[in-house]
Amino acid sequence: MANEQEIREIKESIIKLEAQVAELKAGSRGSRSSWASFGIGFLIVFAVFIISVGVLQFIS
Repeated sequence: MANEQEIREIKESIIKLEAQVAELKAGSRGSRSSWASFGIGFLIVFAVFIISVGVLQFIS
């Protein structure tokens, strides 16, 4: 009896863990890491800076 109860509890915990893993996998597909967001933002700001310097050099 005790073994059956323990097996049932283990099965329930495994099912809960599988559900949590599936939820984490589904949530991570649409988001970027913080380093990727930082890199993209840095490249955009750097490009705008270079373009603005070029425009100022052209005007003067």
